[in-house]
Amino acid sequence: MSRLKGKIMLRKIILIAGGILVLILAYNLIRQINDAVHSSERLSAQAEAVYQLEAKNKELKNKLSDIQSPEFIEHQARNKLGLGKVGETIIIIPEEKLKQVLGVPESAQIRLPNWLGWWRVFFK
Repeated sequence: MSRLKGKIMLRKIILIAGGILVLILAYNLIRQINDAVHSSERLSAQAEAVYQLEAKNKELKNKLSDIQSPEFIEHQARNKLGLGKVGETIIIIPEEKLKQVLGVPESAQIRLPNWLGWWRVFFK
């Protein structure tokens, strides 16, 4: 009888050990599937980031080629620096004199809303 109890006990131990082994394998399989799904999501996010960076790079290259063009340089030199071509005479009329000559009274000046004034200060 004790021999029979020993065999039954051995079978129970083998069943329990097998069950534990199956649970461990199932847990590892589920974890690997979960990691694969998250890797796919990370890959998609990184691919989107690469696409956006390539688009930004293309935009910046176009802007750089525009900025390096002689027309842009001349336009900036004339408008921002007040430079002119050889033989040209640059005349700068102060704004106060211009308003005085045109007869625009101070009260007729257009007053911008406060928020628009601040917008122009920071974004123009």
